[in-house]
Amino acid sequence: MLRNILVCIISMFPIMVSGQTKPYKIVGQINDAKAIKVFLFVADIITNTNMTDSAEVVNGHFEFIGKVGAPLKAILFAYHNNSRLHFFVEQGTTIVNSADSLDNAQITAGRINKDFVELRRLTDAVDARRRKASARHEATLANYPEKEKDQEFMAKRNLESDSFVTEKNRIYETFARDRTNNMAAIYALASVAGTKTDVYAIRPQFARMSESVRKSPYGLIYAEKLRMLSRLVIGNQAPAFTQPDTAGNAVALKDFKGKYVLLDFWASWCKPCREEHPNLLRAYNEFNTKNFTILSVSLDSPNAKSAWLKAIAKDGLLWTQLSDLKGWKNEAGQLYSVEAVPSNFLIDPYGKIVAKDLRGNELNLKLAELLGK
Repeated sequence: MLRNILVCIISMFPIMVSGQTKPYKIVGQINDAKAIKVFLFVADIITNTNMTDSAEVVNGHFEFIGKVGAPLKAILFAYHNNSRLHFFVEQGTTIVNSADSLDNAQITAGRINKDFVELRRLTDAVDARRRKASARHEATLANYPEKEKDQEFMAKRNLESDSFVTEKNRIYETFARDRTNNMAAIYALASVAGTKTDVYAIRPQFARMSESVRKSPYGLIYAEKLRMLSRLVIGNQAPAFTQPDTAGNAVALKDFKGKYVLLDFWASWCKPCREEHPNLLRAYNEFNTKNFTILSVSLDSPNAKSAWLKAIAKDGLLWTQLSDLKGWKNEAGQLYSVEAVPSNFLIDPYGKIVAKDLRGNELNLKLAELLGK
């Protein structure tokens, strides 16, 4: 199931076209007496930008102001009734009006939001059914807590949840293929691709979009993202880098030339990363005498060195550990377009990428194939 692929996804760093940011203003009117605060959540998968803001609702009016380079996918959210509006934060003024809740809000803005309405007509119905199913499951668990241990009930719940994701992805695929002159087609394409873009499959689809879409600020950013990811396809030379180890000594990827190296990106705060460490330990113990090693790079922040070192010790990691302690601005992480952790690249003795994102027993199977049991 989709939920078995556990990663920690946070903003890596925002990519802005020519670094040009301009003011934006979101002016909202919501005729809901119970609405006292509205939250703005930005989670844009193309620019890798995450941020949160909030605004008080006074006499039904709320407002957000700031600066933005390229359009950013966002959600306006009201906690009191879980209503929300999916839209893009873009330069200039965006007007949001609703006679009741954000679920039924109308938006007046620039081209990408006008185009996005067309995609939302298709996806909103799926989202509404998903929310209804989720509420039904939550109510069942609230009334019958023992159901949480009922494997059949939980399996059906997970299957239904995954079916909504699958249905939405089909909509995205069709929209990206058929609406080549629609700005939102870029978002649809990126949504299907996810954080591990298959460049060879996605690039031709992007190339079929109209010139006005491809050369828009959002299109230029996605083109740059595809260019960066194209360097990391299997068979290409792994980008070189040097970072300090736990003692501050400079260690270079080239120092491991002649061995198979699993370049592993993680962080001490990332639960899925920590849960993956026993699998890495098994692989290391089985193959480290057969020309294999692991090189880990932590995306911990400047004030988290102690947490990083404690995690290494607690998890019993036996191989070289590196970090420049710059968080998501880690230079090696940016070089390898890391947008989620755990993330890894298997590099052969000649420095070429031979596999990516091996999880669980996948790593052992691949190493057995390459090195023998």
